[in-house]
Amino acid sequence: MDWNFDFDGAWTSMNEQMRGLFDALDKEARDGGLASLVTPVDPFNRSSVLTPIVAAAGVVSVVMLSGVAVGAMVTTVAALMAVYYLLTAVFGYEVRFAPPAAAA
Repeated sequence: MDWNFDFDGAWTSMNEQMRGLFDALDKEARDGGLASLVTPVDPFNRSSVLTPIVAAAGVVSVVMLSGVAVGAMVTTVAALMAVYYLLTAVFGYEVRFAPPAAAA
């Protein structure tokens, strides 16, 4: 078995993928496509003074709630790891997961 890792090719491929992503985001930003994602809808866009404030508050809320969701996921994984450790190391249980049966 010959393991051949071409780091230069992987780096080039990753660079091309990221450049494509950034180019697509830049094109959408120039065309005004991304602005429609954060523009408030009626009745929150009636005031020209409050519309940017509502948009900024919405973006901040989405980012903050995404952080809360990621924090909850990390806490859940840590709790499951602690339960796994207690079951296997302290109480001596063996936890095994069987592969699903093949469909007939």
